[in-house]
Amino acid sequence: MAVLICLLLLGAVTILPAQCPVSDDDPNLMFKRPGPVRPPGKEPPLPEAGYLTNTHYTSQFFGIDFDLPLTVEGHEIMMPIMPEKQHALLALQYEKGEHTGYIIVTATDPQPGEQINTPEKERQELEKWNNQNTGWGAQNPFPIPSFLLSTGRFNSSTHRTGRNIAIQYWTGINNYMVKVVIGGNDQDFLHKAKSLMADAKIYCPQEDGSMITKEGKPVKVEGKPYYGPTVPTFRVNAAIHDEPGKNIPAGEVVEGVYRNPELGLQYQLPAEWAPLSPSDPPPVEASALRIYRFLHACSQTLLTIAPQHPAKDQPAPMIVLHALDPNCLSMHTATSLTDKRTLDAVAASLEEMNEFGQISTDELITMHGHLFMVFHGTLATAERGEDLGVRMSQSIFATRYNKMLLMWSVIAADRDALNEVPVSNIVFEGSPPIPLKESAEVKK
Repeated sequence: MAVLICLLLLGAVTILPAQCPVSDDDPNLMFKRPGPVRPPGKEPPLPEAGYLTNTHYTSQFFGIDFDLPLTVEGHEIMMPIMPEKQHALLALQYEKGEHTGYIIVTATDPQPGEQINTPEKERQELEKWNNQNTGWGAQNPFPIPSFLLSTGRFNSSTHRTGRNIAIQYWTGINNYMVKVVIGGNDQDFLHKAKSLMADAKIYCPQEDGSMITKEGKPVKVEGKPYYGPTVPTFRVNAAIHDEPGKNIPAGEVVEGVYRNPELGLQYQLPAEWAPLSPSDPPPVEASALRIYRFLHACSQTLLTIAPQHPAKDQPAPMIVLHALDPNCLSMHTATSLTDKRTLDAVAASLEEMNEFGQISTDELITMHGHLFMVFHGTLATAERGEDLGVRMSQSIFATRYNKMLLMWSVIAADRDALNEVPVSNIVFEGSPPIPLKESAEVKK
C-alpha cells in the first residue's frame, strides 16, 4: 500500500524526553553507532533491525519502544523497496467496514557533514520557522527546524482531510530522522494510538545490540528479530552493487530438454515448443527501476518458451522459468503444507517485484516429495513489452531446490487456455519426473 501524506505543522508538541550517553567529540548525537568499517562479509547494524511481538515493537537500532494500537497478525502490509537512503521499519493497517487505521514507521539517513545542534543555527532556523508559521506560509508545508531533529524527543503534528486524520511524530536519533505516522478515520483507534505513543520510550542502543535506559540500566527486550515490512535498504544496495544473480548458472536446451547440471535440474519442453529470446527493457521511473535492478541482481531468467505454431486468434501462451536467490532477496519460503502465513508473504513479495503480475489465490501442494507454492493470478502483457492493455491468466509453481527458488510461470490468454497449456515434466537430481499438469488446472 502506498501512503501519501501531506502534513501541515499545526503546532508541535514535544513528548518522550530522553537523554542517552553521548560521545564527547560529537554532542549532537544521542548515541554512538559503530563506524562504517566492518568485518568482511558482515553487515553493519541495520536501521531496520528491531523486535516484534503481536502487540509490541522495539527498534534495536534507534531504541524506540512502544505498544501497538492493533495486532500484528492479520494486519502486516508489504511496502515497496525504499529509496537508497530511506528505511521502512514497520507498517500495519486494518479495514473493518468503513473504519480504517494504519501505523507506518520510517527513517531517513543523516545528511553527511550536517551540523545540527549549534545555538546560532537554532536561532536562525527558529526565526525562519516562526516567520513561515504566520501569514501565507501557514497555509503551506514547511521544513521542520533541524535542531528539533536531535533532541531525543518526539514532536508531533496533525492533518485532517474530511473524516481522515493523520498524526505524524518525528525525532532525530543519531542524526537520522525517524517518523511515526498514524492515520485513519476510526476515532477509537486514533485515540488509542495517541495514548500509546504518549507512553512510548526511547532507550539507548549499544554497539553490541543491547539497550540501556538513560540511567544505564539494561533493558529486557521481548519479541522475535524483525527487519521491517520490506527488504532492508542496505541489503538492496549491496545486491544491486554485487549482482550475485550473475553467478546463477544459465543451463541450456538440447534436443527439446532444458538441462542445468549445476542446479541439478532438467525440464522437458512440451512438444512443438521452442525457446524465445524476449527483451524486457528496464523501466524508466526511478522507484520501479530500483525494484527492477534489485530483482535482476538476485535472479536469472533461465528459460522462456512458446509454441512454434501458436493459434492466431489469441495471444500465444508462454512458460518462463526463473531462478531466484531467496537469501539475496531476504525472502523466507514456506517449509510445510501448513505454512500459509509465509506463503501469503511470498505472494505479497512477488507482487511488489512488479514482474510477476497480480496474485489472487495461492496454495501449498506436494508433488513427489517436493513442496510447491502455487500462485494463480493475472499478468499484464505490457509488463513484458507486448501489446498494451492485454491481461493474461497466470499460474506460478515455485519450489526450493539447491538453495534456489525455482519458479515456472505458465501464462495464457485466459483460464481455459491456461488449463490447456502442456506444462510437461520436471526432473530433479535422483527423483522421478514431476508432472506439473497434475496440479496445473485453474479452478473456475
